Amino acid sequence: MNNKKKIIAWLLFIFWLLLIFFFSQQNGVGSSSLSNGFLAEIEKLIHIPLNNDVVRFIIRKLAHFMEYFILGILTCNLVKEYFALNKKQYILIMLFCIFYAFSDEFHQLFISGRSGQIKDVLIDSSGSLVGLICYYFIKNKKRKIEMIFKSKENT
Repeated sequence: MNNKKKIIAWLLFIFWLLLIFFFSQQNGVGSSSLSNGFLAEIEKLIHIPLNNDVVRFIIRKLAHFMEYFILGILTCNLVKEYFALNKKQYILIMLFCIFYAFSDEFHQLFISGRSGQIKDVLIDSSGSLVGLICYYFIKNKKRKIEMIFKSKENT
């Protein structure tokens, strides 16, 4: 059973790294088209026109944040299969996410119509940090709930 969890953790982790790479591999026109399509779908759902530069900017930056939020969680999920998550592990996970964000922005320097930006690395890193914090609190909350139920079973 433990091997199955490791395989799933690896598959999710690798899939997410490749998905981020795929999004970065799109040229400027393709990337804008994807963002505009997403925006159009949101407009259909909420029935409010959102077609302006500020909303597009926010959507694009939120996408960066969420990509790396999920990367942070998936990386924690993978590392916990091999090590007890402690302060050192969280720092190493965060450093990996920052490194991947830098490499992602560097990669975009070579894609037509794209540019690598430090502010995107900061947004990506912020997303990872929030993902790690959420993972930490959910993990600890789950542990406390399990302890409560175990203590009630013993009494």
